[in-house]
Amino acid sequence: MEKTILDANTRLRHSANATYQTIEGEAVLIHLQTGDYYSLDEVGTVFWELLDGTQTLGGCAVKIATEYNAPVEVVTADLLELAANLVKERLVEKV
Repeated sequence: MEKTILDANTRLRHSANATYQTIEGEAVLIHLQTGDYYSLDEVGTVFWELLDGTQTLGGCAVKIATEYNAPVEVVTADLLELAANLVKERLVEKV
């Protein structure tokens, strides 16, 4: 399988393989083909909800860093790591 390269300019959207529901501020993702489920914390859920294919990962990081008063560099690094895991699990795809 080809490795997906992600950076701050990458745009992602939810995969057709994924569905989710937000429960008490946290997203539960379900992979429709495997039945596997994943849980995201509050910040991960905000990120998930921003993944509509129009925003870059860097843009998402700025929004989240601003909302949570956190260093944008740290948020960017964390989001790139989470995004890589979501791509690996085929829950999101590059636009």
